[in-house]
Amino acid sequence: MKLLGTAERKKREKEQRREAIVDAAEVIILKRGFEEATMDEIAEQAELSKGTLYLYFKNKTALYLAIYERGSRMLNGIFSKILMSDRTGIELTRAIGENYLKFVRENPIYFNAFIHYESISDSDFLTNNKMAIKCRENVRQTMSIITRTLQIGMQDGTIDDSYDPKELAIMIWASTRGIVQVAHLKQMGHEFKILDNTEMNIDTMFASFIHFLGNGMAKK
Repeated sequence: MKLLGTAERKKREKEQRREAIVDAAEVIILKRGFEEATMDEIAEQAELSKGTLYLYFKNKTALYLAIYERGSRMLNGIFSKILMSDRTGIELTRAIGENYLKFVRENPIYFNAFIHYESISDSDFLTNNKMAIKCRENVRQTMSIITRTLQIGMQDGTIDDSYDPKELAIMIWASTRGIVQVAHLKQMGHEFKILDNTEMNIDTMFASFIHFLGNGMAKK
């Protein structure tokens, strides 16, 4: 069995502690919300001093970026497995949409982080922050996977090849994101005044949306 050198062991221990801090932040932020959660509470949950916490993360935004990066990385792992499965392009696209909704329902903390990341307007922070760079790379990977599923569909004849696959990928991502956000907010107990007089079942609505989307891009 190979023994780890001192530097390698310290690096691994540092990474393990960092992951433990992100675990603690997920627990506290999910319970209290981003605005109400405090670094003191996160430090206590992680069983660390506040000073040690700040050595790893300067503020809650830095922690939320780490949560976003973890969630988007997990989601890309799911999408990558779908991409490798033996299905037609349009079936791959539907499976990605369905698994996206499932992921958000099972992991609301990550969708909250996705929304928060998109609300950050400090361009200098996003440009220079190492974690933000990782987040952007994850977004690029997501779009690459969606684009590839569309290209497969255009090659196998299940998706209309008159579309530009990159443009279509953005349209699918944006529209799916909107529907999933409605599902997420409803799950969190948000009141929708515009839907007060409307019977809304998220499962059937999303299924109808996927069917509508599929019909719109299917090869005629």
